[in-house]
Amino acid sequence: MLLPGTEMHWVTFGFVCVELVILFYLLIHRFARPDSRTIGLDISLITLLLVYNITGGLLPDPNLPGSFFVQECIAYATGFITPAYFPYYVYKAFGLEKMEFHARRGVIYFLVLPYFLFVTVFAIRDDLDHAKNILVIPVVYALWVLVTLQKSIRFKYTHSHTSRDVKEEASVLFFSLTPWVGLPFIAYFNLSQSVEATVTNTGFLLLLALHVKQTVEQVRNEHNRLIASETQLLTWNEQLQKEVDKRTKELERIGAEERILQNCHIYRLTGREKEIVLFICRGNSYRQIAESLFIAERTVTKHVQNIFDKVNVSNKLELLNKLGATAVGQPG
Repeated sequence: MLLPGTEMHWVTFGFVCVELVILFYLLIHRFARPDSRTIGLDISLITLLLVYNITGGLLPDPNLPGSFFVQECIAYATGFITPAYFPYYVYKAFGLEKMEFHARRGVIYFLVLPYFLFVTVFAIRDDLDHAKNILVIPVVYALWVLVTLQKSIRFKYTHSHTSRDVKEEASVLFFSLTPWVGLPFIAYFNLSQSVEATVTNTGFLLLLALHVKQTVEQVRNEHNRLIASETQLLTWNEQLQKEVDKRTKELERIGAEERILQNCHIYRLTGREKEIVLFICRGNSYRQIAESLFIAERTVTKHVQNIFDKVNVSNKLELLNKLGATAVGQPG
């Protein structure tokens, strides 16, 4: 069933509508994430597909301007160009390094040049069926591309052939790429427009869905890593603040102890007496001081009394105030 007034089948028209919506979404995504490296590949692919569906669906039509020859050349041009883009797409979008030859040179030798040969034969013989014999070149080339595709996937996943993601990617790539690279085969046997549109567009939508799925997973992983980094950064900030506070208190304590030692020097305290003064300033008891210095508690008491006599004080509080020990932190 054709769209009224045109040669386009309703199936083809349906795919055009769906792909216009997809293109609109991709353009929005492009503006939202201008740094995305792969969205441009999807936009180019969907645009080529739309051009292919529109020209292949509408042409040839005697009601449209242009001769039968020109219209057929335009329709077949999109049929050659769109498959020519697929090797480049999978090479870039899925990172299949082994597809580089087909992406950059193979399609030129075996799709673009055969198209010009097709047009030349068509122009000279004025016989479309005779010109279709040229399509055997792209058909044979399609088989080569599929073999390379298999090798590319194996090379990409050298250490994980049994992974579910690997099998999924391999299956979708083979299913979606086969009808497109083999599009000349479909044209050669004059399959109906509805069959051609269904096979080729279904393959494309599966390919796009796979790429979108991988992109979504990548964005989700990036988002999770960002959240983890922010959480870790907050933790680091708290730890850094605690460390700064600790270091600040330590510096204050060291500065206060240096001041105390200077005052101890004024009162001519001995080395042992200075040690005991520092322990007292830190809030240690006589027993703790004795354990730290490996001496008897009675000896500590005697040293403290000597310190009191030299500094001319009668208790610890007076000693601390006179030696300027107010800034020294007490033990936790």
